[in-house]
Amino acid sequence: MDYPNIRKAGFDDIHLMAELFKLSTDHMISLGIHQWNYTYPLVRHVEEDIHNGSAFVYIEGGKIAGTITLDSKQDDQYKKIHWHNHSRKVLVIHRLSVHPGFQGFGIGKKLCWFAEKFAIDDGLDTIRLDAYSLNPVSNQLYKSLGYRRANGYCYFHDNVIPFYCYDKKIM
Repeated sequence: MDYPNIRKAGFDDIHLMAELFKLSTDHMISLGIHQWNYTYPLVRHVEEDIHNGSAFVYIEGGKIAGTITLDSKQDDQYKKIHWHNHSRKVLVIHRLSVHPGFQGFGIGKKLCWFAEKFAIDDGLDTIRLDAYSLNPVSNQLYKSLGYRRANGYCYFHDNVIPFYCYDKKIM
């Protein structure tokens, strides 16, 4: 499958991506989902992702409708998670976000499918990610795509609510 709407993010995308994260944060908070706050993600996270070549954007109608970061960086908390797949060839999904105005059109699903193709093309066989436990949309998305919830939790950004961890064997 080809993904003509997805491209590697460039430095000229920094402020648009940061704005997307702010809008997504506002939207989640309005729904009572406190997954992110205004200290995460920051512009510096976007800059680092772009500098590392790990940030991708989904373009719709000339606008950034979604973003995803793909790399092999696993948070230290991942060491205590009981994963289904024990591969060392792992891609990790970070900061998947869809602009509130573009939600409900399958963009998150397409970004996940892109991540799977990206991993296969890089010779990786497993994808891992974490999702805020009180975000029903993201948790349902990952389950519908065949990701399995691992045993254990992560806690981020001074959040007392756990993040579920998911993995999927793709090869």
